[in-house]
Order: sequence, then structure tokens, then C-alpha cells
Amino acid sequence: MAAKLLIKDGNPIWLSASIVPSRDTVVSPNSAPSTATPNVTSTDVFVYVKVENTGTVDFTTCTCAAVGAWTPPVFFAGFLGSTTATKTETQGGVTFTTNSMGSSISGPGINFSFGLSASGRRAWAWSPDGRCFAFVGSPNGNDWYLTIVALQPITRSNGTTIAKNAVAAATNGLYAGTNAAQWWNNANFAWAGSKAVFASGAYAGGSGFLMSLACPEAPSPNTWGDLFPVFPGQIDWALLVSPCGGTIGFAPKKLSASAPPQDFFQVSTATAKVVPFRKSNAVTSISTTGPSPSITTIQHAANGVRINTGNGTTIDVDDPECSFAPGGVVVRVDRVKASTLPTANLGVVGVGSSVLSTLMQGKSQWVQVVNQNTWANQSERHWCLLAQAYSVDGTTIPRPWNGQAASPPAFPVTKDECAQRNIEILP
Repeated sequence: MAAKLLIKDGNPIWLSASIVPSRDTVVSPNSAPSTATPNVTSTDVFVYVKVENTGTVDFTTCTCAAVGAWTPPVFFAGFLGSTTATKTETQGGVTFTTNSMGSSISGPGINFSFGLSASGRRAWAWSPDGRCFAFVGSPNGNDWYLTIVALQPITRSNGTTIAKNAVAAATNGLYAGTNAAQWWNNANFAWAGSKAVFASGAYAGGSGFLMSLACPEAPSPNTWGDLFPVFPGQIDWALLVSPCGGTIGFAPKKLSASAPPQDFFQVSTATAKVVPFRKSNAVTSISTTGPSPSITTIQHAANGVRINTGNGTTIDVDDPECSFAPGGVVVRVDRVKASTLPTANLGVVGVGSSVLSTLMQGKSQWVQVVNQNTWANQSERHWCLLAQAYSVDGTTIPRPWNGQAASPPAFPVTKDECAQRNIEILP
């Protein structure tokens, strides 16, 4: 994937329609602002710049500031294993009731029945943030059915909404239990942060170990699962949740020197899909080297996550939650006398800069840049507006030109993220 920005050149090149001086205060992404001719006393003329994200990564802001070690999931605390056992629990005004007649939750705006678990085998837990309730029931002891109910409206990553009291995610499976002592219990289910429920157990359909995730904030189908071969005494797995809960890391533990090679991998809770590890935005793979792997978010940035591969060896990779272009896009406008072109490096006057916090792939946005230095024309009517766009992090797309340098170079108008427009500033 690559990060790219575009400010379209004009035809001729010095007349970009993506740079517009205007008095408009509200501009739609689908319509250009109306053009205004400033004069030296104008105080209400802005410069609008249309920036397009032509790359394959989003420019956005980090919604979570938490950093630190990725942590194991929290096993469900509630469990009953017989048809006669009963339980009532209340949290945050919501009451869970389970007995021989069935299981349900109730509260203000909440009235949801999970039905009868014929085997009496039941497990449950509130999400750590209290926004969801998860219940697992079984008709026979080793089959299991997981249902996650929204206790408040939840916005999915694609912008759709799960209503309060609605099913946020659901999945099921069959674990390899031949008798009651081997059937699943609460230790087979865990909240991975507050954005996913993790289920794991020996697979009943053959050899192997089943691991799956149900992710309420992912678009439908919002579940992921896979069957892993079993290597007793050689390979085990550590499940690790990122500090913001947006990513679940699967870290293989190499328990013996003869253990077969296994790679780390990660699943996004926003998509319920495997996403690759990246290093400086390039896809990379990471193999286990020992029995004690760990993952730590040092900063929300490129190469901001440190992975201990198991024996103390570390590799830094991009933070999957916020690494490609955290903070969004900077748009900067300067102006020079048109007579100084094509070098455009004499008498640079800064107009101003603005930050666009979010620009998604394939989208464009008009960005308003307020003139901070008046429209004084230095007795020259003909000027050229020079616009450039770059990432806030300063590394994904570096600032292409510094007109405030002591001896600025020629403006790089051939770069996609740079463009110019000649204007008049009237006396």
C-alpha cells in the first residue's frame, strides 16, 4: 500500500482549478467555491485547495492515546453447568437472569431472551466497557452458540449502527468433548478488550485447535475463525490485545528447538479480517524464536510497535491502529510575485496553513486556508499561489517545499502534491 496526495495541476500548469481564492464560507466536496479577486484591503478572501487521496491508505487521526504492552483477554466469569443451576446478576442497570426456563437480560430499553440451554451449560460476561453482553449456551454440552447483544447503540467501522437491544455479533462451533468432563466451560471464551469475543477449543470435526473472534464493530459478516494444527510440547499460542482494542495479535510460542516455524499474525476488530504486519509501510513477516513472545505499543506511529519474537529478539513494526498517516493532512499555501517564476523562490509570502483531520482513500476535500498575512501586493498585481499537501506525521508524505527557508529552492510543481495558480491582487 502507498500513501499519495494530489492537488491537480491546471492547463496551462499555472492555472490549477484546485486552488481558488474565494469569499465562500461553506463548500461542498462536490462543488468548487466561487472565485474572488482579492485587493490589498481584503480581509474576507480565503484560499481553498482541493486535495485528493489517490493512495491506498487513509489519512486520519488516532482516536485512542493508550500505549503499552498488549494484554491477554479476560475469560468469562459467569458459568453454570447444570439445568437446575440458577443465577441473577446486575451491572449498569442491566440484569441477567438464568434458570431452568431460559436465560435473558433486562433493563431500560433492554429485553432480550437467549432461550433455553438444553444441556444447562451456560457462560456469560459483560464487555469491559459495559457496552455489550455476551452469552454462550449449548443444546448438548459440546456444541456452543455465542450471542453478543448491544446494551447501547454501537457504530460499526463502516458507519452503520447496531441498535440497542439488537444482536451485535453471533457465531457457533463444536468442540471435541466426548463426555461432560471434556465439554467447554467459561475458560473457552474471553473478552479481547471490548471489541471482540475470543473462542478457542479442540475441534470436534477432526484434529486441530479452533480459534475464532466475534467483532461487534466490524461489518457483517463480523466473525473470523481458523483451524490450527496441534504441536504438543512444541508450539503454543499467546493471544494479545492491543491497548486500544483495535487489533488482536496471535503470538506463537516456540516451546522446543524442534518446533516447526510459525508466524505471528493479527486480526483487526474493525473488519474481523487478518491484516499484515508492516514495517515502514512495507508488508513484513515475523517468525517465532522462543517461548516468551510479547507485543508492545510504544507510540501510535510507523514502527511504533515492538515485537519480542520469543527469545528477546525484537522487531519494530507499524502500529496497526494508527500508523500510516496519524493526524491527517496539512495543506499550506504561499504566494510569490509571478515575475519570479519559474524559480518561485524570491520574496515568498506565507498565506497560511490548515489541517484536514481525515481524508479517506479515493476521497477529495476542499480545505479552507485562511490568509494570515493580508493581501499586500508590493505594487505588483500579478502573483502566483503555491499550494502543497503533506502528512501531519511528517514522514509518510514529507513537506515537499519550505518557502520559509533562507534560500528556498524552486517550487516542485511537478510533484503530485504541489500545484500553482496565478491570480491578481488589485490595488
